[in-house]
Amino acid sequence: MFGIGSRSRSLLLSLLAVMMLFLASCGAAPQTQAPTYTPDLVQRLESYASDIQGMRDRMGELEELIQAEDWIYVDNFIHGPLGTLRQDMTLFNRNLLPQDQPRGRELARDVFRHLEAISLAAETADYKSAARNYQETVADLDAFLELLPDVTADANS
Repeated sequence: MFGIGSRSRSLLLSLLAVMMLFLASCGAAPQTQAPTYTPDLVQRLESYASDIQGMRDRMGELEELIQAEDWIYVDNFIHGPLGTLRQDMTLFNRNLLPQDQPRGRELARDVFRHLEAISLAAETADYKSAARNYQETVADLDAFLELLPDVTADANS
């Protein structure tokens, strides 16, 4: 055709393939930036955290009800004033960065497992179980609130 034999054509195609591989490997893949908290996202998280903190501030009332062994009001308090806690924690967690969400889900599950245990303890008038699960609820709730990003530390780095 162009005076190139089949052997030369194979050699030329092989050389072109090697050059294409070399050029493709030299090209840099576009760098993706790690996700960060935007001011909008932080504001949304702070709003949810404020609601959760408000419920955390009322946990002392639950402790008083447990100490008084007022089991009907213990259960009413869990399903009343603390009734939106699950929703608020879920919304908060959904707005965390992907790498922070598993810890948030774990802590939220723990909080609700403890609240359910307190509710069950109220049904059976089990003071020890209610008191122990109350302490664990408060600890997990405090740890959950610590997931709120500290944007001042990020700005100073």
